[in-house]
Amino acid sequence: MPRTTRRSVKQRLQYIQVIQDLQEEIKLLQISNEKLNGEGLNGLSYTELASLESMLKEGFRIVEEQTDKAEQELLLREIVDYNVMGNEWLEKTENEDHAYQSLLARRRTALRNKARELRLCPQDTPQVYSYDPETLMLTIESLKIEKERLRLLNQRMIGKELDGMGYLELLVFSCAIVDGMLKAGEEKNKIKRARLVLGST
Repeated sequence: MPRTTRRSVKQRLQYIQVIQDLQEEIKLLQISNEKLNGEGLNGLSYTELASLESMLKEGFRIVEEQTDKAEQELLLREIVDYNVMGNEWLEKTENEDHAYQSLLARRRTALRNKARELRLCPQDTPQVYSYDPETLMLTIESLKIEKERLRLLNQRMIGKELDGMGYLELLVFSCAIVDGMLKAGEEKNKIKRARLVLGST
């Protein structure tokens, strides 16, 4: 363990506070991401579900517009690629891109599920933080990256910050948005049916 001074202890405590703040922000972003993907909706009110569904519908509309534009751009590129590289190369490239986007979607789902599992699982021991300032700074940087990744995913689910996304990436996001909308609608209908049953008794 390195030699500690009053200054190094104070700096370590500041780093730990930043880490804890980032972890809390990430936790909130994870919960938002789950809800946008139609998970963890139990306990939401009818109004909250309707608001979520409305945000997702607007996001879907915007993503669909972007998807149409990206499809036109892709078709123009494919015409050129077909003429220059040939049909085999074009099909191979399309298949690779589709496989890659599918892999990314599965990874996002796996990360979301693991994050939820870790968040909901009670921790028996408190988190232990390093005494090495470099290790603490690396932890802070990795948490900042994760925070930005989640923020961007959440923004894209509601149709924002779509610049630079290709056709297949937009298509995958539109499917995720539709899935979230359907699940929010199902939860809304459960509440509606429960109200009808309670109202008729």
